[in-house]
Order: sequence, then C-alpha cells, then structure tokens
Amino acid sequence: MSFKAKLESYRGKSIDQICPNLFHDYNSNHCAHFVSHALNLKFSYHCREFKGGKKRPANIRVHEIFAKCPRVGKFSHAPSDRPVLAFVTRKNVVDLENKSIRNIPQKHVGIHLNGSIYHYSNSQERVVRWTTKKFLETFQNIYSGDQGLFFGTVPGSDIRLSIDSSGQNVQRGIPFELTRTGKKWFAQATAAQNNERFYVGRNVVQPSKKFYGIYQKTNEYYGEKFDAQDYIHSIDHWAYLLHVTGYCESKNFFNLINSYDRAKFTFGFYQLAAHTPKDNLILLFRESMKLARAKDYFPELTLRDGELHRIDQDGSYTNLETIVNTGRKGNGQLQLFMDYMNPKRKTIEKQEVLQAARLIHWMTNDSGFRDLYVRVSNSILQRKMSNRYNQWYNLHGHSDVICALVADIHHHGRAKKSMVRSALNSSNPKERLITINPDYGGRNQSLRAIVNSLESDGALGRKTYDAAINEFR
Repeated sequence: MSFKAKLESYRGKSIDQICPNLFHDYNSNHCAHFVSHALNLKFSYHCREFKGGKKRPANIRVHEIFAKCPRVGKFSHAPSDRPVLAFVTRKNVVDLENKSIRNIPQKHVGIHLNGSIYHYSNSQERVVRWTTKKFLETFQNIYSGDQGLFFGTVPGSDIRLSIDSSGQNVQRGIPFELTRTGKKWFAQATAAQNNERFYVGRNVVQPSKKFYGIYQKTNEYYGEKFDAQDYIHSIDHWAYLLHVTGYCESKNFFNLINSYDRAKFTFGFYQLAAHTPKDNLILLFRESMKLARAKDYFPELTLRDGELHRIDQDGSYTNLETIVNTGRKGNGQLQLFMDYMNPKRKTIEKQEVLQAARLIHWMTNDSGFRDLYVRVSNSILQRKMSNRYNQWYNLHGHSDVICALVADIHHHGRAKKSMVRSALNSSNPKERLITINPDYGGRNQSLRAIVNSLESDGALGRKTYDAAINEFR
C-alpha cells in the first residue's frame, strides 16, 4: 500500500477505530495521536502510558512531536518531495532555532502530502483531508492571536538511507553491491582493495518467535576468530572470560550478525546489541568513529559532544543516542540507532543488509577494527564485573571459572539474580551455574564444553577475583 493510500484509508475514521489501546476519549485532542499512529511515532508520552493497553503505542502531544522532527521551519520552506508534518499555532510560541513549541492548548498537527493535509478533526471526531489554505484559515479563525503554519520532517526519516544496491552511484564511502539468491544475501565492495563477493546472511521470518531479519546459521560462520591467546598481552586474564561467552554466542567468529530479534541488530563475537543506551554496540560505534577507515564504511556518521550522530542530507544532525521510553521495564532504548541499523522490525530491508555488509567487510579487512572490538567488549565486561556482578554477589575471592559463568549468564540474560545467588550458595556452584536454566540446553552444553576445555588447558581455574583492583590474581 502506498503512503497516500494509507492516509486515505484513515479518512472518516474515529479515534477508537485508529488506536488499538484504550485512549478513545472524544473530549480529548487526538490530532497528535492520529499522526503518531499513522507514522508509527511511539516515543513517550504515548497513549499506552496514558490510558493503558498492550498494542503498538503512539505519541499524543504536539509539542513533543515537533521537538523530534529532524528539520522544522516555516511551511513555505517545506520540502515538496516527501510527506511532512504541518503544525499550526500562534507564531510567538514557536522557536524554530531550538525546535520547540510552547505547550499551549491551541496547537494542531496534520500530515501534508501533495497539497493536502490529513488530520484529526476533533469537532467532527474523525480524520479529514483539507487543503493547506483551509487548514490555516480554519485555525486562524478558531484560535486566538496570529497563527503561523510550520513544517517538520517526519521523526525518524533522517535515519533512512538511500540505498543503491548496485553500488554504482554511491558518492561517499565504499560502495557495496547487494544481491540475493533465494534466502541468502551477498555483498561485494566494488571499489575496495578486497572486492571479492562475500556472504552476509539469510532471511528468517518466524512470527511465532517474533523473528524477522537476517542471520547466519552455525554451519555458515566464517572469517577471523577471536582467540584469547592473541589478546593476553593487551587485556590479560579477561581474555579468557571473553573467550567463554564468545564461544557460546558465536563460536568466537568476529563477523557474526543478526537482525531478527527485538534488539534489531547484534554484531560480533561478543554479540553487542543495538538497543541498550551507553552500552554494547553504541560504544563500539562511538569508538570506531575515531578510526582512520570510519568514513569509508559509515560516511554519514560522526561524533558530536561524544555521542553518535547521523549527518542528514541537508547538513543537519540527528543524535542516534537519544533514549526513547518504549514502555518496557528499564531505562528506555536507542530507538533511532536501532532504526538506523534496521529500519523496520518486521520487514527485511536493504538498509539492514547494507549495515551488516559494511561491518562484516570492515571486520574482515581491518585488524585495527577487530582489536577495537576486543577492547570495547573487555571494557564492558570489566565494568559490569566491578559495578554490577560483584555488587550483587560479592565475588571477591571466587574463582575465575565462577566469575566467567556469572558474566555469561547475565550477558545472555537467562537467569534472575535470585537464581544466581541460590546457585552460588549451593554445594556445587559451578554445576548449578552451568545448568541454571534448563530451557537453554544448547547454550549450557556449549558453556560446559568451553569451560572444561579452558580448565584442562590451565587457562582457567587457577586464579581468583580481587574486587579491590578488579583483576584476577
């Protein structure tokens, strides 16, 4: 369905026919509510937080949507090649430079497309389509003061890339040709020194498990592997703890990717995920921007004030580290970064394939990037061992084996703290930790195999954790 057809399908519908949650009050203003459902704007404050429900949420506040727009301005300056948001309110409450609208009652928003504005008429209690002239004139007559008409580009539209899958018309960075054979995706860096065609991953669509994206089967893993012995000189004994979890996550292959679960994108032997603020994959991207080849692989990214930004087509910037409250437990997630890596959760698109291809090619052809990945992963592990795991369980004096098992459990997220405490207090903590969750039989089997192997080699089982210095002695 085209976007115009989608907007037309909303015409005449009341809010109870649009919102799948519980915010259907006809005495409330639903202009932002409708716009957000139509455009999938689910950042806080949204209908599910306000009234409840379990379905996809939508923001309900005009001024919050305005603040999220990548670009804003007078409507006369609006781009004509795409849908934009149309805002009408008193001129003196709008600050274009700071992208803010004062939160007054008299403000309204709709979606402009091809000369028409689709919006929710609160007086008629349904979606209508008006001309731009009628939209401004109507609210000029209804609202007090002098009204202005302003535009905003759609929140999130700035993180969509224009993908040339042939690789022939790419102006910046390494061009990649993307091809699909059956379910499998392949890529070729057509202008790079290493321009051999390589495997990216295969499509997976499993609605019962909520899996939509690309991944690599275990028997398809390939490329460089992390080996603790290669990094003992730089990160000391922590290399073996990384090796344990890396083996369970990826068999320690550096270029492993998946984009099928709720994190939307996960990469590398330690499987750093995109959804967590100030943690995991975003930390790798921050540091990678300092590498010489960063602009070859991600020319549209840069650091500003220490945070990752997308450089938009018009030269403006979008902070990909903005934390979005999605209603899940925790501190929100990096929705813009997730969407930059993988735009749509249930649709497999060329942008997520391109991002995977970029990372795989970079990891394969740059030892500096592999070394950086290890440093970032090690930093995450050390920080969590000191600031979380030791705080939770008082691990001082415990063996490196026990510490490795605790770290793997929480990296994977397969057990609660109470279960780990119970295992640590048992007569056989190693065995209890390995088998802590029987629902993950394959993981437990891999964990047992790699720990026993490293113990047999003398790499693990001879040192204990010193919490004061956060090291093993």
